[in-house]
Amino acid sequence: MKRCFNVTGMTCAACAAHVEKAVRKIGVDSVEVNLLTNKMTVDTDIADGDIITAVVSAGYGASAQNNGAASDGKKTGEKSNGADYSKTLLIRFLASVLFLVPLMYFSMGHMVGLPLGAFDPHEDPSSFALIQLVLTTPVLIINGKFFVNGFKALLHRAPNMDTLVMLGSGAAYVYGIVTVFLINARVVTGDVHGGAEWAMNLFFESAAMILTLVTLGKFLEAKSKGKTRSEVDKLLRLRPQTATVIRNGNELTVAVDEIAIGDTVVVLPGEYVPCDGVIVKGATTLDKSAITGESIPEEATEGSDVTSAVLNLTGRVEISARKVGSDTTLSKIIELIENAGGSKAPIQKIADKVSAVFVPTVCAIALVTLIVWLFVGTVGQALTMAISVLVISCPCALGLATPVAVMAGTGRAAAYGVLVKNAEVLQQLQSVKIFALDKTATITEGKPRVVGVKTFGADGFDENKILEIAAALEKTSTHPLAQAIIAAADGGSFTAENSEYKIGYGVIGTVGGEKYALGGARLMNEWGVSVSDDESQTVYLCRDKELLGAITVDDEIKPSSKNAVELLKSMGARVVMLTGDNERQAKRIAEKVGITEVYCNVLPQDKLDIVERLKADGKTAMVGDGINDAPALKAADVGIAIGSGTDVAIEAADVVLVKSDLMDVPRAMAVSHACLRNVKQNLFWAFAYNTLGIPLAAGVLYGVGVTLNPMIAAAAMAFSSVFVVCNALRLTAMKFDDRRLPHKLRGIRNNKSAKDGNFADKTKDGDINIKITETGGNNMTTVFKVDGMSCMHCVAHVKKALEGVNGVTQADVDLEKGEATVQGDFDTAAAIKAVADAGYDCAVK
Repeated sequence: MKRCFNVTGMTCAACAAHVEKAVRKIGVDSVEVNLLTNKMTVDTDIADGDIITAVVSAGYGASAQNNGAASDGKKTGEKSNGADYSKTLLIRFLASVLFLVPLMYFSMGHMVGLPLGAFDPHEDPSSFALIQLVLTTPVLIINGKFFVNGFKALLHRAPNMDTLVMLGSGAAYVYGIVTVFLINARVVTGDVHGGAEWAMNLFFESAAMILTLVTLGKFLEAKSKGKTRSEVDKLLRLRPQTATVIRNGNELTVAVDEIAIGDTVVVLPGEYVPCDGVIVKGATTLDKSAITGESIPEEATEGSDVTSAVLNLTGRVEISARKVGSDTTLSKIIELIENAGGSKAPIQKIADKVSAVFVPTVCAIALVTLIVWLFVGTVGQALTMAISVLVISCPCALGLATPVAVMAGTGRAAAYGVLVKNAEVLQQLQSVKIFALDKTATITEGKPRVVGVKTFGADGFDENKILEIAAALEKTSTHPLAQAIIAAADGGSFTAENSEYKIGYGVIGTVGGEKYALGGARLMNEWGVSVSDDESQTVYLCRDKELLGAITVDDEIKPSSKNAVELLKSMGARVVMLTGDNERQAKRIAEKVGITEVYCNVLPQDKLDIVERLKADGKTAMVGDGINDAPALKAADVGIAIGSGTDVAIEAADVVLVKSDLMDVPRAMAVSHACLRNVKQNLFWAFAYNTLGIPLAAGVLYGVGVTLNPMIAAAAMAFSSVFVVCNALRLTAMKFDDRRLPHKLRGIRNNKSAKDGNFADKTKDGDINIKITETGGNNMTTVFKVDGMSCMHCVAHVKKALEGVNGVTQADVDLEKGEATVQGDFDTAAAIKAVADAGYDCAVK
């Protein structure tokens, strides 16, 4: 069971690595610590108390988090705590600057000719040293948390960033104190000149500057990290604190958490809807942009479904609450974003491995640097180099490189109505090569409706009468076509008697004393009427040997489906449609959206089998909405659920498209690509910074006059973390609207190659080659392209190789076409390998 914990006291990637190591020791199934959010996700049945004890034993604080959504206000509190911490850091920085400015004046002023009066090092080196000691000590006290945390980490044998800062600034401070005594000893003996020479080697300004700059860096980092939660914070602001409910006929104001399922909630113009439900009274216009990303308001009347976080613009409405608290749409969205931001992408494992041993390695390098420079230089040089190594080596940038980009990326995707459940999915999305699309409610609207009514000239029968008689006959049917006819008739004025349904044919009944038949061509033929077998879903109305009218019902394609398919194919992706419809219907839809590979007549198990086979050809994403899609969604490398679909499908998927718009599939790809590129940039900077900075600080280039003093090292360290966070923040400003998507996806397309699997459709417009592959139970027909055959002996070899594959029932090989048509329940990858072993190139056509 997965549980979440708050972890306190972490300052760098090394801290996160130590916490993970400590918790793993007690035998948990998995543990992930996120430095950005200070959260730990643990998958285990071990008691919370034991997990907290393990974290505390490692030197950090921990507390169990309420595993609900943000509806209890906890997230708001966390945001407040984050704001308080950044405020504390700002106060510490400003207080440090108050002492640092005069300290720098006294320590460096003589170098540029500033008047120092009685504190001139050449006249009174003792006063010069003491005033620096007096000004430096408060800076160490103000920033004492570095020393407390760093020392605690050392005691627990888990050195971290605070340890490096403590050692660097502490060594400089202690060296300065020792030097003060040496100066006084020289002055007492009358050697003022000797005391002045020692005064030139004080490190007080370095100790104070290190702490001040690191504090500034931590403040900027905290502020920047807070901005990565901007999309979550925007959503949190949409949740009202109170709501008006009607109980026992009275309107009461209650806390949002007190709304119960079944309550009638009153929402006035200008208020946000506090729960999910259905409008039972009133009509209004709703702004759903916060949830769906759509800026155009929608009208809502009695019976309309509404979700939390939509803004009521015009009218007073009463809503019957269906989902409240942590079950609301808003709470689920926030939970998904938080979980994704708290998870780790596979690419982060590189940084985690380095961070786990980074600080001890740096301490060892600093010690070697100190020893080497004690032999080849002065004590002051040795100390300068060792302190610079300690200070410049902060591993914060490594620890923040991935999580800040993931949090910013998932937040940006959420702003467009694309919810990504974890960081691993965000990384995988951009490398998907095959998209399996369910038809109903994914490519199409999923709601059949009457698109045409036709009459055949019978006296007294117009389009309205045809529709009303048909609606009367279908009154008690629950079939989608029947429901569409009933809805189009809007009630009607006729009543049917003695209606009789004939499965596979239609319905027969009496309306107004006359007997009618409503159904397809087979039923019409029985009644002596001849009709053409239309490709669309058309039902005919007749009475004794007389055709009266025809009603066409169709499940219309979503306006954006064709564009979405074209964008996916433009990247070189292979797009496949799965449907339970017959070949004729499947072909009609596929032609309209430009899909050239269709699996029809499929059952839920067939969808699962097909996805498993597609995965053998490349990373596969399944897009669907229904319960029947759930197994395939779970089996796919990436499962993408349509937001209007069932809870089962949404739960099984890795990505949820809130707007139920297929264009959000390429949009998710674009966000994934941008996010992963950002992560790689951050990791490159983090590794390059430390790879170049540590040797430079150690004095490798001293011979050519290039060195780093501790103050510059501290500034560079602070800049590295701020750079990584600010780079990730660029994601929050990126635009992924429909107009920019082709450009955003160009990078993914350019990274594809034929070897990697370039499945782009190469047929000309208007000349689409529809390939219908039917499945029945576990039997499937697959066409392979086979290269290298030159004679009938080759054909025999290929046929034998394929028929030897487990599950193949029949294999037909065509030399002229260079194709092999294979039937059975078999593994596609195994078939390709069998042909390859026989000496021929093979791939799914």
